[in-house]
Amino acid sequence: MELLSVVIYALLIFIMVLLQSTYMAKTAGLVFSFGNREKAQPSKKPLGNRIDRTLENLKEGGIMYVPLAVLAVSTDVSNPWTYYAALATIISRVLYVPVYIFGVRIVRSLIFAPSLIAIPVMAYGVMSGLAGGI
Repeated sequence: MELLSVVIYALLIFIMVLLQSTYMAKTAGLVFSFGNREKAQPSKKPLGNRIDRTLENLKEGGIMYVPLAVLAVSTDVSNPWTYYAALATIISRVLYVPVYIFGVRIVRSLIFAPSLIAIPVMAYGVMSGLAGGI
């Protein structure tokens, strides 16, 4: 599950990059999309802002989560802590992406919470496994 979670997380980011690029090309035109983007995107709507923030949030969460999951995989540590942290992260993130993009308030934060809690849980699971715990 830990390795699968890293792969799914990477695919989510990849999908969001494609979505962001597609939205930009559609709303700002191909000339802007293929340019160096020194200026802000013209005529960006709230949907475009939410797409950008969703991608940014995935990247920020990935910076914290992915190294821990990779450490678990590379050190062959898998225990209930790492397993359920990986499962919670992926379920939470897969649900979070469309909820954030479509602007569903409150629910978005509730769906995001498990992936945030999963980070210290994964860290605990890795450290516990390396220390010969669980």
